[in-house]
Amino acid sequence: MPVDLYIGPKKRGAPWWQGCLLSVLILIIGAYAIVLLLASRGVYVAENIPLPEQLQPTATPTPTPTEMPGTRLQRADALYNDGQFEAALVEYQAVAGMEPLNDVVYAKMVKPFLLTRKTEEAVQAARRALQLNDQRAENLTLLAEALDWQANYVEALDFALRATELDPNSSLGWAIVAEVYADLNNPTRALQAAQKAVQLDDKNADAHRNLAYAYESRGSYRTATASYQRALELRPKFAYLYIGLARNYRILNNFKDSIATLQQALKIAPKDPQVYDELGWTYSLSGDSGRAIAQLKKAIEVEPNYEVAYGHLGHVYFVQQDWQGTVNQLEKAIQIGGTRLEYYYKLGIAYINLKDCARGKQWIDKAITVNSQDQAVLGAYSWYQQHCEVAPTPRKK
Repeated sequence: MPVDLYIGPKKRGAPWWQGCLLSVLILIIGAYAIVLLLASRGVYVAENIPLPEQLQPTATPTPTPTEMPGTRLQRADALYNDGQFEAALVEYQAVAGMEPLNDVVYAKMVKPFLLTRKTEEAVQAARRALQLNDQRAENLTLLAEALDWQANYVEALDFALRATELDPNSSLGWAIVAEVYADLNNPTRALQAAQKAVQLDDKNADAHRNLAYAYESRGSYRTATASYQRALELRPKFAYLYIGLARNYRILNNFKDSIATLQQALKIAPKDPQVYDELGWTYSLSGDSGRAIAQLKKAIEVEPNYEVAYGHLGHVYFVQQDWQGTVNQLEKAIQIGGTRLEYYYKLGIAYINLKDCARGKQWIDKAITVNSQDQAVLGAYSWYQQHCEVAPTPRKK
């Protein structure tokens, strides 16, 4: 008989119901696995058996690699050199977001801010660059330039001179010194600094531009045009250089070349209100009021708050003796921040000619408050006396 080698008590078998339960679970899991397999192949999806969240199909886009700051900085520089200042600023600001402690990026923002008439933003960017690195001469120079464009000439000169002390061979530094001296009505020092800037770097467009500006401040307009032309050879996409050249042609009564130069500027800067304004003003001075009005209105269309265009348009209407047009344009110029003396006394004369002596006197008094010795202001007051003050009745003898 067989020998039972198992020593000890035998184990009892598992209850019958556990086996049944295990079989049922295996069938359920198997069925669910089949459903998932079929669903993944697009064969069958039961309405009452949703896919688990982690298995839901997702439209995941292909990840785009983040561009390196250096790549975007190069693109920003290329856009700036091409005269696309707004687009350049977008790139510079993106790089600043990636490298917030990089002073060079903030410094590069300054000039495109200035050339898009965002002077306060230019000053802030320059101050940030200097805060991050006060030993870089260019940061001092660019702050000086921004302050100069803000008409803060004394502080601008201080920073510009400090920049040249830090780097005596900086062409840009001496160019900005020249610009500030010209704005301070010191044409001799302006010319000396600009000439030094050009000697240090003959390919610096800012040096040639500010040499032209120094000549202009001395009244040497023909010489100035040559330097503006040299600057344009170096920066052919910078509209403000065309404006400077056209301004000097206009001063020389060379309206043909002035207009042609501004039309060239429009080709590269069709959305710049200053170009339209300068073109309109040139047409006005040449005696073509019709074209002047058209261009000045275009400047306002491009930039509704461009104060200078309203002032120039008011002047054209004033010359045409369109007194209501004069009032409308000059009051708008003042409303958006204009403070030019001529706005006040021309408004006074216009109101007097509209038979509103009270308002005319108000504006003439404002002009007298600003400058009581100006001949045009005195002429406006005389006009008021002739047309508004009642002469005393002579006494009978």
